[in-house]
Amino acid sequence: MKSRIAMATWLLAASMTGCQTPPGEIVQGQLKLAGTDSAAYLDRIAAEPTVSEAQAVRGILLLLGQERETTFAQAVKELQQRKILPRRWRFSPERPITKGKTAYMVYQACGVRGGLTLTLIGPTQRYCLKELQYRGVMSSGVPYNTVTGMEFVAVLTRADELRQTGKVSELMRLEGEMGEQQ
Repeated sequence: MKSRIAMATWLLAASMTGCQTPPGEIVQGQLKLAGTDSAAYLDRIAAEPTVSEAQAVRGILLLLGQERETTFAQAVKELQQRKILPRRWRFSPERPITKGKTAYMVYQACGVRGGLTLTLIGPTQRYCLKELQYRGVMSSGVPYNTVTGMEFVAVLTRADELRQTGKVSELMRLEGEMGEQQ
């Protein structure tokens, strides 16, 4: 009963504000995310002015070692099951990914243990971004900034090193910063 009331309230508010998707809904979920090898994906993404949510989800799956073809909805659901994405987020494949969402996904995918704030309140986009900036995985910026293709490639590369070794080398930090400035 509560969920019906909450959904009706949300639908009423959404109709007044122009919002089309309820929390947790996946827009265009049947969009195919082609299976690809990591090198081809990284090469294609690097040239993008902004990375879409679909491209970011595909990148996180590649970081986790999954290269098979899937739909956008299946990819989101898989990441939700792995606790890399919260169920309350709204997803749309064409929408540009933000630094906050990227940081949250990378933080969760890498199994990072954060500082006191993250331990007390749990992961949020803001504090995941701060933690990953501190560790040298992500560049400066605020959670609502969009992510460029070159920046996303640098983040995935550093995140892969973080997953494998537990830290990001100084060389990797410097290379990523130089690539993001281009």
